[in-house]
Amino acid sequence: MNLFQLVFKQMRQRALSSWLTVLSVMLGVGLAVAIMILYRGGSSLFVQSDFGYDIIMGPPKGSPLQLVLNTVYGLDQPPGNMPYSVYENLIRNPRQVRIAVPVTVGDSYKNLRIIGTLPKMFGYDDEGKLLPEEKQFEYRLGKKYEFAEGHVFHPEKFEAVIGSEVPARTGLKIGSTFRATHGMPGPNETPDIHEQVWTVVGILAPTHTAADRALYIPIVSNFAITEHETGMSQQAHLRQKLAGAPRAPSSQKKEEAEGPPYKLRPDGTIDLKLPKEDWLLSAVLVKSRNATLNLIYQYKVIDPSAVAVNPATTMREFFNTFFKSTTLVLLLIAILVSVVAAVGILVSIYNSVSARMREIAILRALGATRARILTLICVEAGLIGLIGGILGIIGGHAVAAAGSVYMNRLLGQSINWLSTDQYELLYLVGVVLIAVIAGLVPALKAYRTPVATNLVAA
Repeated sequence: MNLFQLVFKQMRQRALSSWLTVLSVMLGVGLAVAIMILYRGGSSLFVQSDFGYDIIMGPPKGSPLQLVLNTVYGLDQPPGNMPYSVYENLIRNPRQVRIAVPVTVGDSYKNLRIIGTLPKMFGYDDEGKLLPEEKQFEYRLGKKYEFAEGHVFHPEKFEAVIGSEVPARTGLKIGSTFRATHGMPGPNETPDIHEQVWTVVGILAPTHTAADRALYIPIVSNFAITEHETGMSQQAHLRQKLAGAPRAPSSQKKEEAEGPPYKLRPDGTIDLKLPKEDWLLSAVLVKSRNATLNLIYQYKVIDPSAVAVNPATTMREFFNTFFKSTTLVLLLIAILVSVVAAVGILVSIYNSVSARMREIAILRALGATRARILTLICVEAGLIGLIGGILGIIGGHAVAAAGSVYMNRLLGQSINWLSTDQYELLYLVGVVLIAVIAGLVPALKAYRTPVATNLVAA
């Protein structure tokens, strides 16, 4: 009977104890591997350097992190609004700004965000013609929005383009209509549904970003919502009042007017009554001409109407401050769990050796050397560590798969839970070595087993 046959025979004889020890090792390794994968995945999600834009313009109130989380990942609440003139000033500055795309957020449909924007978000001008290559917006470097079905919306009609996951989640398809819900109502809140109706004219190809679960509408149609128009008009009036400026005649007429804030022209386009100086935006996505720092400084020191943040820098700071430190603490806990599992191996095999003293004495009497007995016990401990470690790696990837599904539902982006790296293999080797070291204590006890005494005692 060779060495491994003896080891498996011993493990079968005390199967419950062996498998409980394997389970403890598996839990420790699984926890550590899951944390490693989520750390790598979190880094790829949050510490991105391949944004297709290098600046996000937002309202001066609120934190840069809140602005980026809301604009890029669809998390948190929008930090407020800023004048539409910020966008107009940017597109008048071609020396510093290559592409600028305005967005408004705030409404939803079946808990999916509705985003107001322009056709240029999808690479088209207001006439529905494809823009030149250098003027097409990229959501990632080298990646642009593409249509799986339909076409881009008209900039002045109640039309919509939806993300690739929206049809499965809502049942919408080309030609379907929907109405927007104000905000993101909770489970116990009564939704405030706007009266305007949008028609779906396009479905985007998958992007594996938050855009896959968003609905895009023309920015003018967003301003045509009565509650939005009223709110923007009141905010404009308040800003002018605080500035001591008289209300503009066009705005005064708007306040005195009754009826809807728009009318439809014969061709179905929207004739918006709200003057452009009263329009408000949530953010502007900007691709600069190597002028990132200049624009950030300009809106930080010179122009207080908005704030300019670099999304990659903001998310890197967030990751290093919150995610990285938390992950390291969890990894330390996982290592401690693995050490406890090693102690379990020591105790389990030590008790097994104590119960097998006569059997070990018989092996010695049959010619097994002390070195062979020591090797037998250490191989058994290492094998328990190896089996538990392999099962732990499989279990860790399974946990990471569940985390990937959660991340996808939360952020619209998943993590690569199938990937492995050298740290997982090094951790497995470390676990096996610790298991072998843990097995040395009972192995040394077996090594010193007096043959005659145990045979006589038996």
